[in-house]
Amino acid sequence: MFLLVSTSVLAQQAEPSVMAKFLIEAGVEYGGDEIARVFFTNGEDQVMRAGQGGYLAVGGQLEFAQVKPLMLRTSIGIKFNTTAADNANIRLTRLPFVAMSFWKINDDFRFGAGITSHLGVKFYGDDFLPDADFKSTLGPRFELGYKWIALTYSALNYNTEAGASFSANSIGAAVSFTIPDKK
Repeated sequence: MFLLVSTSVLAQQAEPSVMAKFLIEAGVEYGGDEIARVFFTNGEDQVMRAGQGGYLAVGGQLEFAQVKPLMLRTSIGIKFNTTAADNANIRLTRLPFVAMSFWKINDDFRFGAGITSHLGVKFYGDDFLPDADFKSTLGPRFELGYKWIALTYSALNYNTEAGASFSANSIGAAVSFTIPDKK
């Protein structure tokens, strides 16, 4: 009986050295060079920028028992931007990959720095503009967060096969959640 009780007490006291969590993140970003300007029949126009769009991403978060302020996150998602045209589906799509380390200032605030790159960057002109494929560079990403919301900044470029380069730098706002939510 003593052996069973002491074993369960020791098992409850052991804290895992690394805690892995499932990450869900969504956000909006704005910035970058103009890659297209769409003109509407009412005389208005809309500019599409390389860095703008909304995104949804999934990934993982690691927290460490030995270094409580340190946190690592990695994610992959889809970033999408479209025009307001009723008769066309002009859009820019890409798959952002992000790997970042964070320092938790306290339980509520965090600062992160890492890298990002966008995979499969594709502009669809829907026969109104020519389609284009881009290659993304690897660039830095920074984040300042409070609880589940954050301000983000990414700096990278999109390059065409013809040698043209577009800044895809962006500033944005994001929300993120982890499962399990417990510390």
